[in-house]
Amino acid sequence: MSEKTRRRLLVFLAFLAGVVITAAAAFALRGRLSSPAGQPDADGQTSAAVAEELDYAAVFPSWEPDSASLRELTAFVADCADETGPGWLEPADRIAVFDMDGTILCEKAPVYIDYCLTMHRVLDDPSYAATEEERDAMQQIRDHAYAYGETFHPEGLTKDDLVASAFAGMTPEEFRKYAADFADSTDVVGFEGMTYGESFYKPMIEVIDYLRGNGWDVWMVSACEREVVRALVERLGIPYDRVIATDVPYDASGKGEEAADKYNMGADEEILLGAPLDAVECGKSGKPAAIAREIGKRPVLAFGNSSGDYSMLNYAEGNPEHEGMGFLIVCDDVEREYGSEEKAAEYYAEAKERSWTAFSMADDWKTIYGDGVKKTGLPGENGALSEAA
Repeated sequence: MSEKTRRRLLVFLAFLAGVVITAAAAFALRGRLSSPAGQPDADGQTSAAVAEELDYAAVFPSWEPDSASLRELTAFVADCADETGPGWLEPADRIAVFDMDGTILCEKAPVYIDYCLTMHRVLDDPSYAATEEERDAMQQIRDHAYAYGETFHPEGLTKDDLVASAFAGMTPEEFRKYAADFADSTDVVGFEGMTYGESFYKPMIEVIDYLRGNGWDVWMVSACEREVVRALVERLGIPYDRVIATDVPYDASGKGEEAADKYNMGADEEILLGAPLDAVECGKSGKPAAIAREIGKRPVLAFGNSSGDYSMLNYAEGNPEHEGMGFLIVCDDVEREYGSEEKAAEYYAEAKERSWTAFSMADDWKTIYGDGVKKTGLPGENGALSEAA
């Protein structure tokens, strides 16, 4: 065979090999695109199989490894990441929203954390000259909270008045530092072994880390005061611009009574917190409204724990562009938390009716706060209120 003929033969063989490889790749791709949902693709993988391949003990060490509810979440997340499946979701649309109190943070401590912060400010902080009205109101709130673990408003006063007035005049930076210092230095009422800054539910922090690690945009949507939420979730790596919550007025320090659109602030002025809180709080139907206003997109995943979150869960479940999921965290643990079996039964019934997925603190979570944390009882329970005052 001549050298010229041999070169022509090699070129032809190379061309033929290229045709064969291209045809094989096209056949494999067609198989992946035509695989029915839940059936193996050309590599023998399904989104459910991808979820099952997770090292649950490593990714979710605070969860019971056989939690069916957790596996519903991971299977959904895997579906959204499968470009060849019907559940594929563009990364820009992977939005998850979380309530804070009772969803990722201890709610019965003994009441919502913005109340606990304000009780500390008015009753325990010698640097703050509280008014007589503030002291009287907050003492009534503390007495009731320590005895019953419930919020209480003295007649004629609301949360809008009580929480905001004690911090008006601070810059947002000063307020966030104050809230963070309180959280890190104050033990949670009703527990021993943790501060308010440590009172996050470990299983839910693992969920947040898992979602963020899989490209999800995580937002906090809370009826708590915005700067309190910012101060607390910053330690979780959630930036300020991913917090939606109840607002206080923000005013230029030199504006006085002049209307904001009539006053130009100077370069040497500060933005200060005012009072009262925003009359339109970020609760119930206010949550979807706030999400629409501040995100501009409908979430696909939503996590809450109470009737204040139902609207937000429904908003995710009813997403018309992509299947959504709502998750309801149920405080049914009476040993490690201040759960209520009666209230839990109502929540489970609601979750079933609404097709939400329920997370059980008692059954799904191996631990809530970690080792060394113990529920002690409220200081005002069983007639001990006078001793606690």
